Parts: sequence; structure tokens; C-alpha cells
Amino acid sequence: MIELLHKDALFFIIEVMMKKLKKLVFLSLILLTFSSVTEASVGPYLSFDIGGYSRRLEETNPNFANSLKFFGTADSTRLLAKLGMDLNFLDIYATVGGSTLIIDDFDSYHGKMGLAYGGGLKLVMYESPTYEHFKLFINPDVIYYKTNDTIQTYSVSAGAFLTQNHEISFTEYGIKVGGSAQYDLFEPYGGIVLSSLSGQETAVSGQDIWRFGTADIKERDNFGLFLGANIYFDPSGRSSLFVETGGGDSGYFKVGIKTRF
Repeated sequence: MIELLHKDALFFIIEVMMKKLKKLVFLSLILLTFSSVTEASVGPYLSFDIGGYSRRLEETNPNFANSLKFFGTADSTRLLAKLGMDLNFLDIYATVGGSTLIIDDFDSYHGKMGLAYGGGLKLVMYESPTYEHFKLFINPDVIYYKTNDTIQTYSVSAGAFLTQNHEISFTEYGIKVGGSAQYDLFEPYGGIVLSSLSGQETAVSGQDIWRFGTADIKERDNFGLFLGANIYFDPSGRSSLFVETGGGDSGYFKVGIKTRF
């Protein structure tokens, strides 16, 4: 009971913060009109990254007796491009690319590379005027992706294995709160993250798809930590290599490059 209340509280916090996102963007744009920015810190950029992700899931299917629950781990590989605009203390970006999805615990589901897209913003809440460009930031983010696979699923009611094509779609929400500091060409960063996942698995074609219908998927952990670093190629900071890892809500590791126009 305590665990359920804890998860409900986290979902409520995430939901409220995401609803405030539009107001946050609006207020930030207003502030931009009254702030001065330098040429070096302003401008569009493009980044590419590849990463491996792992997340613990819970699936509930109302079509099964007693709304049977399944537990498993989802693994994915993502290739993503990010196009953004850095406005000194506000970074707004859109993300597009592809993602695979493997959940061996759910009838050995091996989803092929599917379209992934999303976006977010990073708002600097505080910047130290003296200490190594120390910053505190908040980073709401969302990504959606869908994959499909043909699986063999056993039906108790039919008493046989059924061949079906299934689709799994995920919408992942995350809010990072962290800090960073820059030492010459090296900029480490890290912090905490609250996350929420809304997913569905649907039988779209094949034998007796009505027996499976649509199942709901959610993550089992909502709190995590992240740690990363930007390594700049030159003092201007126009191009960089970045690495990032995290654990808790989602275990992941990604590496990429970023360049300003």
C-alpha cells in the first residue's frame, strides 16, 4: 500500500510539472526579450547520438483473467538526431530518429527499428558569476516511439500457440534537475531525474487477435540519477563530444557529437 501511494505521488508530481511546461516556455521567452546574450552562447545546433537503454516494466492485460500482470525488462537501441536553439539560459530542441525494442519476457518480443520523435527544453535556473560557470538547470523532455514484431503467443482459452503481429508504443516523460561546471574544455554534469512511461501493446493482425486485444504498460521505477560530460574540441565551444549514463528509472549509456551552425 505504501509503495502504491509512493508511485501515485510521483506520477502526480510528474503530471503537474509537465502541465506547467507550456507556462515555463512562455515565461522564458518573455525573459529573453529583456536579457542580453553573447554571440558565443546563442544559436542553432545539431547533435547525433547512439545509446543503449534498459527499463523495468509491468504489463496488465484486461482481456486475461484477473487482469493478469507480466513483469519484464525492455532493452532498446536508439539513434537520434537533435535540432535545437540555444538562447543562453534557454535551450529548446526537437528530437527525431529510430529505436528498437526487445522484451524477452513478453513472448520474446523483438521490435524492429521504428520511428522515434520528441522534444524538450533546458532552462538554466542559476549561473554562478565566479565559480567555473557553475549552473543549475531543469530539463523536461518527452520521446515517443513505436515498434512491431511477429510473435508466438500461447492462448490458454484456445489451448494453442497463436501467430500474431504486435505493436508496442511508448511515450516516455522525464524531468531532469541537475548542475554543471566547466573546466577549460571539460564540462561535467549530473543530477536526478523523475520519469513516467505510458505504453501499450496491441495485437494488430494474425490469429484470434481479439484474445489478446490491448495491454497497458508502465514502468516500475520512477526515480533515477544521471551523470555525463561535454568535451569541447576548441575554446569557442562550437563543437563537442558528449557521453552520458544513468541508472534507477532507466539504465542507459549514450555517446554523441554536437555542433553549432
